[in-house]
Parts: sequence; C-alpha cells; structure tokens
Amino acid sequence: MNTAASGAVDRDALKAAPHRLIELSVTEKFSFERDDLEDIQLAGLKKRFAELSGRVAVLRRFAEDQNLSGIRTLEDGALLLFPHTFYKSYPSSAIETCRFDAMTRWLGTLTAVDLSRVDATGCATIDDWIDRLDAQSDLRVRHSSGTSGKLSFVPLSTIESHSAIMGMKRAMQGFGDEPGTHDSGFGTLPLIAFGYRHGTQSFPRSIDAIIREFYAGDESRVVCLNPGRVSADLASLAGRLEGAQARGARSRTQISAALLARREQLLREQAEAPRHLQNFYDTIATRYRGERVLLQGVTPPVVETAVEGLKRGFERLFAPDSPFFIAGGAKGRAFPADYREQVERFTNVPFPPTGYGMSEAASAITRMCPRGHYHIVPNLIPYLLDPDTGAVLPRRGTQTGRLGIFDVGCQTRWGGFLTGDEITLNWGDAAPCGCGRKGTFIDGEIRRYSELRGGDDKITCAGAPGIQDRALQFIAGIAD
Repeated sequence: MNTAASGAVDRDALKAAPHRLIELSVTEKFSFERDDLEDIQLAGLKKRFAELSGRVAVLRRFAEDQNLSGIRTLEDGALLLFPHTFYKSYPSSAIETCRFDAMTRWLGTLTAVDLSRVDATGCATIDDWIDRLDAQSDLRVRHSSGTSGKLSFVPLSTIESHSAIMGMKRAMQGFGDEPGTHDSGFGTLPLIAFGYRHGTQSFPRSIDAIIREFYAGDESRVVCLNPGRVSADLASLAGRLEGAQARGARSRTQISAALLARREQLLREQAEAPRHLQNFYDTIATRYRGERVLLQGVTPPVVETAVEGLKRGFERLFAPDSPFFIAGGAKGRAFPADYREQVERFTNVPFPPTGYGMSEAASAITRMCPRGHYHIVPNLIPYLLDPDTGAVLPRRGTQTGRLGIFDVGCQTRWGGFLTGDEITLNWGDAAPCGCGRKGTFIDGEIRRYSELRGGDDKITCAGAPGIQDRALQFIAGIAD
C-alpha cells in the first residue's frame, strides 16, 4: 500500500498553523507516527490556549476553576473539555420573551468574535436573531434539533465554516491505493443534496458553504431535496412540545406571538413538502439520469427518499461511479432490513462507507475504513473519560468511555468539548488497524449516553422532522 511518510509533511509549519491539518490528504492524515502527531497536536493546544484564554470568557473562567494558567501536556487539555450542554446554557426565558440582546451577550462569552456591534432590536424569532448575527458579525451559528426540549447554539465563525467544508472534501478521498473515489467531485460535478437548502442547522449551513467555496455561488449546480428553510423556531417548539408531553403538560406549552403570526406560512410550507419531493425526483431523473454526480446527505433522508422513490418508479438514476457521502446513523428511525440495497437500486451507486462527525468540531468528518473502523482525524485530540467519575482514562491500549475532543482547527472558540457518545478507542499502539491507517480509531459501536441512561441530546446534523411535523400540528390546532 502506498502511503506518504509523515516526514514529507512540514511539521514546523503545522505547529505554527495547526488548522492546516484539516487540509492534508487522507493518506497524509493517517500516515503520522504517533510521537510526531502528538508533538504537532500539543503545539496546537498550547497555541489555541494562549490565543483564546484572554478572549473567550467561558474558557478563562473554566481555566481559573482548574487553576490552569498554561498548557504543558496533552493531558492538560482534558481539564478543559466543555460539556456540550454549555451550548444551551442560556436562560430559557430569553428565548420565550424574545430577549435576543441577552442571547447575544450569552453567545459572546463562547466566542472570540466581537458581537458588541450586533443590534438585536426588532428580532422577534430565533430565525430573525441568527439572520441578524449573519448580517452583522463573522459568526455562522449552527443549532441542534432540540430533541431534549432546548436548542444548542454552536458559534462557528466563517473561518471554521471554511475548515469544515475542506474537511468534508478531504474525507471523500481514499487512503493510499485503496479502490474508490479520490476525486471528491466538489465544484466539478452537480451536487444532489438530501436535505433542506436553507436554515441554520449543520446540513443547510454546509450547503451554503459548499456553494460559496466550490461552486462560485452558482445555485444551479446544486439540487436539494427541499428548497425551503428548516426553522430554528419550529425546532425549538418541537423540542419543548416533546418535553412537555413527557411531563403530561403539552397543552400548557406557550407559543410566542411572533411564531403564531407565522402559523399560516409554516403550514403552507408543510403542505408544499409533497410537491417539493416530486419536483426533486423529476429534476434528478430528467436532468441527471445516467450522469456522474456528487451525492451527499445524512442517513435518514437518504434512505427515506430512496424507499419512496422506488415506490414511484425511480431507480438506477446516476452513473455508478458517482461519489457518494453519507454521514450519521439511523437517528432513531426504523429502516427496512434491506435499506442499503434500496438506496443502491435508487441511485445506481454502491452504498458508501458511512461518516462520523460532530457539529461542535471545526472538521470532524471521517469515513469508515474498509475494516469497519472510524479513524480519528489528526486535527482532533481524543480523550476518554470514565462516565461516572470523570477520570481521564489512559491514552494507550483499548479503552471504553465517554469521548472528549479537542479540535485544533477551532480558531475563534475553544475546541474542547465532551460528546454524548460512549465509544471504545483503540490507541493504535497494540493492535493497529489492518487498513494501513496509523493512529487512533474507534473499535466497535458508537452509543449515545442519552439512549443508554436517558438524558441530553447531542448536536446533530440530521434534524428531527418527525417532531417538527407534530409541532406544526400543534400550531394548526390553535385558534386564531
């Protein structure tokens, strides 16, 4: 197998600009010797702490609580892993009473981006507020699906948005001389995207960046499953309704006047969904049948679109060598046993290795290797913690615990956070993966602690359209 030696990479340059790790080829990323990579990662951790500890208020307070004034070892990073609940630590009343000035001040404690000039006057909805941040700052906030009843807001900047897209492009490459796609197709092939075109969840945000970065702003080169917008306000309401239903208090859920005023618009958009779906089938079947295209999506809408498309007679649509990227798992959905075969029949493209990533990171997409493992990309420093005590587990052998990550690619916010995932990490020192990739990899199933023990949601790029539909039904049942 052909691999690039880590000596071919300029390690000193990467220490000075650790975010450039994201831009390496897949072969370069997974050819580092462990000592060389950890040397670069430690330099990146030190650099980020020195740059951000005086500019990100939450990090400064966190470091003070840990009596940490500087970084000496990689293990020091484990002391500064923010719980992912930090991204929803705002008071719920600020959303419910439309105090978006207070939301802006809260968000400003999580980022080095200056938000002092953002004027939230007149913002009546979450969508309004995020649009205002887009217009008046360098932030491109991404929100969760809110399935726990409260949205998380991750303050990615335009810099991190660029890094995330570069990471996605690189993730579609192969390693060494593996068979498969080495050309990502971004910018050269039409993009068929299984998701909403607009909105501020991860998927539509990524489509924004892809069109800007790779298609020179040409919207015609991208076909989305739904051309509309997934609303942050509707996601927020949906989550609150689910939580209220669990408490038996659904009927007492309050809806803001601004969201109620959008009732007819939201219901119209819901009614348009079947037409959008048929237009999607018609467009891809007539414009791109038999052509090589780039396919991208998260698992639920890809599978659901394929299953329904086959029922309508759409199959074998694209050239079989079309690049195909799928991220995420079932997200709680129940799929047919042969869902992979149905996706292949619909697209005419082999079902690809799935990807694993997280919106909290600047770039965390990695595709499953031929041996069935997710390898940790080098811009991420992984940690494993005991889920009960919080103790950091040894960085050797094979360990099981809660995954913590520090992303050296984050330049305007602190890149350390605890995920909601239980994983088994093989540190690559005892039994390296047979695929040839060097370094740390996930061995076995990824499980959510919310499913194992009950509890919080994790940031997700898939959204939760089922509960959003129920939120719309709730709105429809309210008298004017």
